Amino acid sequence: MSLMTLFLWGQMWVKIGDYSPGAEIGIEHTCDGGDIPPLIQWGNSPKETQVYVLRLYDPDAPADTFIHWIAYNIKNSQIGRGSRDVQEGYNDFGKVGYGGPCPPVRDSPHRYVAEVYALKKPLPLNGAVSWEKIRSLMGDKVIGHAQTFVTYKRHKR
Repeated sequence: MSLMTLFLWGQMWVKIGDYSPGAEIGIEHTCDGGDIPPLIQWGNSPKETQVYVLRLYDPDAPADTFIHWIAYNIKNSQIGRGSRDVQEGYNDFGKVGYGGPCPPVRDSPHRYVAEVYALKKPLPLNGAVSWEKIRSLMGDKVIGHAQTFVTYKRHKR
């Protein structure tokens, strides 16, 4: 994989579909399309890794950081549409699972950051929980981290 397509932290990497960092995500993954979760993959995590945590968020949201997707205790090195055995938390739409990019029409492009944390132990959680709960329990379990981002601007129809 090319360093041009991935942001690295240590040796760990993460990517969103076939998008280069900063590229505009396809409409099928947004509220203007099918709201289909993109495939997010990662690798080169520390050998002690048992599970992963994913957060996809919009740091450019008008009021505050807006969470579009959280998942935890992921055992595989990817997540996307139809992923099995994935525990998902509440997004800021008030739903469990993925909610696609949906910035205000008048805004310039927003960034959508996918970050993955490698953990040395699973989190003692079950069911849908908030990012705050997950973050509070990660603490010293985090042994790796990587992030990348895509962008999206809504187009008038």
